[in-house]
Amino acid sequence: MLPQIIVASICLLITLYGILKKNRIFFNLGYFIFGLVVFLSELSFFAQNQQSIHLATAILWMIQSSLTLPNKISYDGSKLAKSAAIKIYVSLILINLFGIYIVRVSDVPDVAQYFHILLAVLPLLSIYLILNNKIKITNH
Repeated sequence: MLPQIIVASICLLITLYGILKKNRIFFNLGYFIFGLVVFLSELSFFAQNQQSIHLATAILWMIQSSLTLPNKISYDGSKLAKSAAIKIYVSLILINLFGIYIVRVSDVPDVAQYFHILLAVLPLLSIYLILNNKIKITNH
């Protein structure tokens, strides 16, 4: 479990760095890697005991990774770009709130819920920054 905690901590630090620097690529990268870690971990659990909850959880975090796939596409600052970002961040909140629940009802160590709590709160900061035009959406 220690390697997973270290990787999760690094992902959280990458995401925090993205928030502090107002850089969506780093913000997304932390969520992307975290999603891959959970995906691979849950696939491993599924292979061991064939419980469908592990497969469902793996797929949910693969959705998180696909939503946050880092790219350097320039946003144009339009309402459409802002709307898409907000929808993606709300999805991240919901996925990680589910993560808190999964940790509480499974054999996953309790420390994992703290990662999910932080990963459910951080998108709120991004949404705030976007809605209040405190973050540049465009890279011109």
